[in-house]
Amino acid sequence: MIAIIGVRTLSEVVPLWVLIVLGGLSLGMVVFVVVRSARRTTSRIEAADVMDPGDLLRERIRQVNKAFTEAAKLMDDLRRELEAQQTAREGLIAQAEEQQRLLAIDQAQAENIRQILVGETKATIQEERRQQWKFFALGIAASIPIGVLINVLVP
Repeated sequence: MIAIIGVRTLSEVVPLWVLIVLGGLSLGMVVFVVVRSARRTTSRIEAADVMDPGDLLRERIRQVNKAFTEAAKLMDDLRRELEAQQTAREGLIAQAEEQQRLLAIDQAQAENIRQILVGETKATIQEERRQQWKFFALGIAASIPIGVLINVLVP
């Protein structure tokens, strides 16, 4: 006999009561599925026995018509939703185009304002320089006569 080292049987790893519970649950599930299938088959057979083939055909036609009516209603709802989304999309596109146009206008106006400000700044700087030269000239013009008067009046 060959001995395999490290190999355990299932009963050594899992307790016996767990195996019994799992087996019982599995058996219960199989029984549940079989019983449910049998009930469905029985109810179908009973429905087929009760209904006349003509009635069954009329019922199926009614169900098909109902399905088509629901499908048409859904298609109409989808069409309205699509139209609403299309209208919203067109509105957003128009709004985006308007924003682009305003942005272009704003950029042009911003450039004009910048040029005006730069021009005004240059004019202001030139005016301040002129004013400083005037004060310098007035200072010189006033200091010479005052200096002469002081030299004449003071011995």
